[in-house]
Amino acid sequence: MPSKMKALFELTRLHWFPVGCDFMFWPFGWAFLSAAYRLALPVNEVVKTTLFFALLGILVHSAACVINDMLDRDLDRKVERSQGRPIASGVVTRTEASILLVFLVAPLFYLFSTCGTKAFTLGVIAFPVCITMYPLMKRWMNWPSLFLGFSSSWAVPGTWVATTGHYNWGIILNIAIASCCWNCIYDTIYACQDEKDDKKAGVKSMAVHLGKAIRPVLTLFDVTFSMCLLWAGYLNDHGLPFYIMGVLVPFLLCLWHIWSFDYKDPRDCWKKFTAGRLRRDDGLRRINYRSPLQTLVRRRLKI
Repeated sequence: MPSKMKALFELTRLHWFPVGCDFMFWPFGWAFLSAAYRLALPVNEVVKTTLFFALLGILVHSAACVINDMLDRDLDRKVERSQGRPIASGVVTRTEASILLVFLVAPLFYLFSTCGTKAFTLGVIAFPVCITMYPLMKRWMNWPSLFLGFSSSWAVPGTWVATTGHYNWGIILNIAIASCCWNCIYDTIYACQDEKDDKKAGVKSMAVHLGKAIRPVLTLFDVTFSMCLLWAGYLNDHGLPFYIMGVLVPFLLCLWHIWSFDYKDPRDCWKKFTAGRLRRDDGLRRINYRSPLQTLVRRRLKI
């Protein structure tokens, strides 16, 4: 792949697929699967629509990553792990990134338009605000991961109303809060990779702010996540399989990651963040070795 195309591809984080994309998918997924259960949709329609929302999640995540790197260019140059990102390294210009962003947002809004007027309106209003504000929160608040969770949860009401045609705020709010907590947990684990550099660069994060309290606080988020899913399941008349596979198993998985990861070890933070979704070699290579882009930026900055 030509170096420019490779850099643009890396800008979307699709070289990590499915890592990242799945975090944006699950707010769509939880809301749709709950709505599909409530409506007793046939299996073929469930599969088809799940793939539709998976594509939406991929596009939203990729567009958000492009905007994040455009806004964080100067901060990324101060953090060793992110110095090699395409925009921070100068391999991709902001103009080129803007063109790429148009190619991501255009099909995204077209897909929104097929979801009905209510969902389309919500998507058009919430999407630009949420994905633009998150990178800025790292300058203003110590809990940017919480805002990221909130930002991703806008997908819940849009997905529910696109599927059912109406709002059920009891179910929607519980799924949205659960989604917010879940994203907050794993974004904080991800942020622990850069704790030392973030302190030096003045980047605010929950990893920096919480310090040794990180495990109890993330456990509180995990409990809230499971309780909200539990209540959403009750409101939606789910059966026992949902409470086991949809609530208990994710709760225990998050709990294990929270109490087993070494927040002082970037490699272990990456390992728990990916949770086996990338080949082991990919994670180790990412932490231990510099990519060609990282080498280039270090030469340019004379580091």
